[in-house]
Order: sequence, then C-alpha cells, then structure tokens
Amino acid sequence: MKIHEIESRLKKLFNRNPREAIREARRLKLTDKDSIDHFDLEYAKACILVDAGSLIRERNAIEEGLRIFQWCYEERPNPGTAYNLANGICAMVGTPPHDEGWLDHQERTRHDRNKIRQYFWSAADGGKLHNILRSVALTNLGNQFSASFRYGDAQDAWFFALRADPKNGVAACCAARNLFYLYQQGMGSDATLEQIRRLSRTVRLNKERLTEYTSQKEADNILNFVNQWDEPLSQPSSESPYVQWVKDERLALAPVLEAVNSTSETLDWLCLPGIVVPAGEGQPIIFSMFNMLKSDYILARDLTWRALDRDHWADIEGFASTSDGALYGADVSALILAHRSVLDILDKISVFINRYFEIGENMEGTNFSKLWRVPKGLNGESSLKDKFKEIINSGVRALYGLVELSGDYNSGNGIFNAHKNIRNSSTHRFMILHEYLFPEFPEEERIFDEIKRYEFSQFQDEVLQALRIARSALQILVLSIKQNEDILSKNREGVCLEIDVPDFRRM
Repeated sequence: MKIHEIESRLKKLFNRNPREAIREARRLKLTDKDSIDHFDLEYAKACILVDAGSLIRERNAIEEGLRIFQWCYEERPNPGTAYNLANGICAMVGTPPHDEGWLDHQERTRHDRNKIRQYFWSAADGGKLHNILRSVALTNLGNQFSASFRYGDAQDAWFFALRADPKNGVAACCAARNLFYLYQQGMGSDATLEQIRRLSRTVRLNKERLTEYTSQKEADNILNFVNQWDEPLSQPSSESPYVQWVKDERLALAPVLEAVNSTSETLDWLCLPGIVVPAGEGQPIIFSMFNMLKSDYILARDLTWRALDRDHWADIEGFASTSDGALYGADVSALILAHRSVLDILDKISVFINRYFEIGENMEGTNFSKLWRVPKGLNGESSLKDKFKEIINSGVRALYGLVELSGDYNSGNGIFNAHKNIRNSSTHRFMILHEYLFPEFPEEERIFDEIKRYEFSQFQDEVLQALRIARSALQILVLSIKQNEDILSKNREGVCLEIDVPDFRRM
C-alpha cells in the first residue's frame, strides 16, 4: 500500500474508533514488498498513537508516539515534526490545576514544558511552515505562555498567529479573553474593551473556519464568548510612523495595545498599583526604581527606531574598508547598544524583586539568572527557593512567569538563550553587522571566538525580540505586585495606608 492509503485508512478508523486505530497503528510493519519508506510509515503511526491516545487518555500510546516522533525529528528535523512533538508533550503534561497544586504541577513539568516551547518556537520560526500551520503553532505557544501568567508573551504569539492567518478565530478569541482578564485585574482601560470588540468581530467574520483550529465543542464556547461583544468603533488612521511601528512590532509598555487614539504619550502607561504601607512610612523607593526601568526601556526602544533610520546618522569618515560587507558607524553601534541595554533591564528587575518581596539576597550578586533557584544538587536539579515557593503559593502566581522567563533566557536550550549570548558577545567581545555574510570567515575567528557576525536584517529582528522580552518582564512584574498588594490589603492588621503616587510631569 502507498503511504497516503495507509494514512487515509487510519484516519477513518480514528474518527470511528480511536482505540482500534491505536491497535491498527501498532500492527503496521514494513515488509520487503511495501513501496513506502520506513520513515513515512513510522511518522503516520506516531500521528495516530498521539492523537488517538490523547482523545481516549491512553498514556502508553502517547508515550509510544512521542518516542517515534523524537526519532523522526532526529532523523529529519523539520517544523512539522517539531509541531507534532510539541502537541504530543502537551497531551502528556496536561493543564495546570486551579488549586493549591498549581505550583507543584508547574515545577514537576517544567522541563517538559520547556521542550514544548522549544518545539512550537521551532515550528513557528520564519516561513518554514505554510501560514495556517505556523498560525496554529503560534496559537498553541501563546496558550503555553498564558498558563504561566506570561500574558505579554502570549499576546505576542497570538498577534503573530493572526498575522500569519488573519482568519484564525481561535487566536483572536484567546487574545480577547486574555485582555478581558487583564481588564478585570485593573490593567486595562476602555480602549482595552474596544480591542476585545475588534478581536471578537474577527472571530464572528470567520466563524466557519473555527473547526479548522479546534473542536466543535470549543468552537461553540468561543462563539458564546465573542457574541457578548458589540461591534467596535472604526480604527483611526492618523497615527505617526513611530506609533504605528511600536504597535506593529508590539513594543508598547501598556498591558494592551490601545485600539483607538494611540499617541506616544499613551503607549507606555504601565505603572505600579497602589502600595499598602504601615502608617507613618514614607513613599516606597520602588516607585523610583520602576520609573528608571521604564525610562531605560523607552530609551532602548527609541534608540532602535533611530538606528533603523540609516539617514538619521551623519556619515563619518575614517573607517577602514574590510571588503566583507561589514557595516560601521553610529547607527550600527546604536542598534547593538539598544540590544545590550534593554536586556540589562532583566538584572535590574531581579534587584527590584529582591527589594520589594524582601528575598534577602546579597544585592551585589543579584541577577536575573541566579535569583530564583538554589544551586543544582547531586541529582542535577535546581529547585525553586523556599521564599519564592511561599510567595507564589500565597497567590502571587504571576511571579512564576518571571521564573519561567528566566529559564527561557538563561538555560542553554531556552528559546531566548541566543539573546544572552549576543549580549555577552557585544559586551565583552566584538559584534559586527553585515549587509551580507560570506559562507566562510577566517579559521581564527572560529577558534578564538573574538568576533560574532550577523546580517543587519537578522540582528534587527533580534533587537525587536529583545525589546519584547524586556517589555513582557516589566508587565509580569507589575501584575505580580498587583496580586501581592491585593493579598496584603486583605491580610494586614493595624493601621495601613495605600499610596497612590500622582503622575510625574517634567517642569
């Protein structure tokens, strides 16, 4: 039989009797007379084992299918197999419980969920998948982020899922529900509701395609949610190029990208909530610290915008031609500096957390890499510090989003680890950007690793991603403080005051 005939037979059996489809898939073996490749046969088996196993919750079938997918990925790594691997591991991990076991589940499954993010990230990378599959991979990646309170990262994923396929109603609904949650948490405005209406309209206009992305039952739930929202207002088209760029690249500090009347002044209204302090105490220093975090971010973003305008910078004479397509000048250095400086924000956030949550770490050694976990033990595991377990279990679950983000940034297989390596190279060695890259550079560069080279267009994407990483971290920080202050306001005894600080205006 040909592979498409086997796949068709298994799919029909799966729709009729998933358990029998698993048995049939396990019986498939390659014989000398078969005209199909062993790889294709194994791939078809894995698809049925994982999908049918997930449907009837047969763990052994899912594990068997995952082993085959892992072999397939090692033999022929490609986005499609990465996507199937991620989905299979999702079926194994399940969703976190909505009770006191939430943190235990997140910690117990953190390595598997790290793999899920890696594989979805790989599947969604660039144009290697056609738009619909890339959109699905990004939608599922957003769901993973959302489960750990990484709402900025989740919104990014759903936003780019809609860019890949503007008719993806599942991504639109996920984004709308996320925004509604943030609005309920006091991290939104009337414009947030307007954005929800716009996303809900996207779903309604494409409701016939919902079942391409999800089950009929979930499609019905999605429609029930979006039908609660009225039609949105018309979108203004008079925004400045800078504001449009910030919105298009999702670089605003505001928890949501405002749907109407966006200006450079309203893009970054993210601020700390009211802070409860014992009577008689002065204004907490964390307001000054947060102001500087925002200032640093806005400067890095502005520097990126200016660096991408090659005509903004004066031509300087005196650079030696290296005849290798390399670029030199203030605009190039500004872009490299923007990447390095925006990632410095992560270490400053760890200092902020150490102070606000009274973690008790030595301030001199506090950084985003080492704040969260104890050093690895004999088993090679690094467990979450007891202080953070206590805080997160008290109800500050958003703080775990920063723990997870730190893992993505610091671990060697994390989806954002390349940014840490770039930052180290640009700080301590030489980063050179090129209009184009030669296939081979001198052998001594590969030996001594003194120089890292990127194409300018590729590095531009890295800087935009670094800005989104820092923006997400700042948003998670604010949500963590909001959750903590809500808890403190209920539990504190004695006379306490809530400090709401007025807006700062430069004189």
